[in-house]
Amino acid sequence: MIYDDTISAISTPLGEGGIGIVRMSGPQAITIAEEIFHPAHGISLKQAKSHTLHYGTIVSQGREIDDVLVTVMHAPRTYTRENIVEINCHSGIVALRTVLDLTLRKGARLAERGEFTKRAFLNGRISLDQAKSVLDIVKAKTKLGLEAAVGQLHGRFSEGIAFIRDKIAESLAEIDVGIDFPDQEEQIGQILPRLVKVIDYTSKLLKQGEQGKIVTDGLTIALVGRPNVGKSTLFNALLAEERAIVTPIPGTTRDTVEEEATINGVLFRIIDTAGLCKPTGQIEKAAVRRTEHAINRADLVLLLLDASSALTSKDHALLEKNWEKPVLVVINKSDLPCKLQQTIPGTAKNPYKISARNGEGIKQLSHGIVNLLLEGYVPSKQTILLLDVWEQDLLFRINNLLSNAVEALKNAQSPDMVAEQLRSAYRVAGELQGIDLSEDVLDHIFARFCIGK
Repeated sequence: MIYDDTISAISTPLGEGGIGIVRMSGPQAITIAEEIFHPAHGISLKQAKSHTLHYGTIVSQGREIDDVLVTVMHAPRTYTRENIVEINCHSGIVALRTVLDLTLRKGARLAERGEFTKRAFLNGRISLDQAKSVLDIVKAKTKLGLEAAVGQLHGRFSEGIAFIRDKIAESLAEIDVGIDFPDQEEQIGQILPRLVKVIDYTSKLLKQGEQGKIVTDGLTIALVGRPNVGKSTLFNALLAEERAIVTPIPGTTRDTVEEEATINGVLFRIIDTAGLCKPTGQIEKAAVRRTEHAINRADLVLLLLDASSALTSKDHALLEKNWEKPVLVVINKSDLPCKLQQTIPGTAKNPYKISARNGEGIKQLSHGIVNLLLEGYVPSKQTILLLDVWEQDLLFRINNLLSNAVEALKNAQSPDMVAEQLRSAYRVAGELQGIDLSEDVLDHIFARFCIGK
């Protein structure tokens, strides 16, 4: 696809900093830059070699706007496969917007969200999955998420979809031969193991997508217990920073406090809650409601007890409660004289003993969290895929269509019925590759990008 217009946008965050970049892409990018740029050494940007950097000044109506470095890149060896110019300014909102306005007055138009990457996809520079991976890189919250996104940017997922589509096409061709030449029916029997292999492969991709969802979305942990058992101190210990207010006064935490932390490369959303007790006023009632809401959202409950005091009726009620989700019992304040002598009721067979104040047992507790929620398996960049709901749905449809084709083969149904399932699976796989994708879907994908990317 060849665009006849040139787009421009600020490609760096607005605010004070060392460098801010105004980026242009399109057939007139270099011409527009030439009109506003005065080189220090008289070099014409139109005559400059591709992928070169030039020092000079941006000038408007005879006034110098900023000293800049201009990068010139000629099509097709660019991100969008179009001419690209990047104007490296001093980062400041006035300077950047003044330079941007100059490019717009000279004939560029303001880029839409994600339009640079969208042009890269439509011009065949990257696949749809690689385009989406650009956004995953920008939004990565953990090192593992970043490594997985870079892996997909290099084509790991798109290569997998190409493999699936090739195997479907190969099987479809053999089915068609069997339809046209009935004496070739023995070939149809050879298709079954190939399709089973492809189903196993798509199932593997779906599982890797579930692992990727854990990496991108994270898991939620609610810290629960009666007042003054040390929930906020544990919250700070897991975050390795003083985020929540800690005092010896029971009921200090009246609202839920939520932060993110990385444990063994996995993102966790940790919620410090108000102590669970019978509310005596409107504020405590609101605090208890928010605590219950946090528990409902959580993937795991850490139920805290106080080692420095005997179990109370409130502790017993929490221990015997049916939480309807995984629970780890944590005995806090192990650095103080122990008064918790009785056997702990409920399902707590091996509670974790910690001192949130001095960090004792925190590492073991972190391992216990990962072991419980991930069954001891820590994802790696090679075993996860960062898929959105749309991609997971298409993969699931491919898996179902292929399963239907396998069942039809096993039941000796008409080759036409098998072929129809395979054709549908082939089309869906094409959607994952961005083939014949609707404009609405493309707009939805790229609307999540920032304007300058």
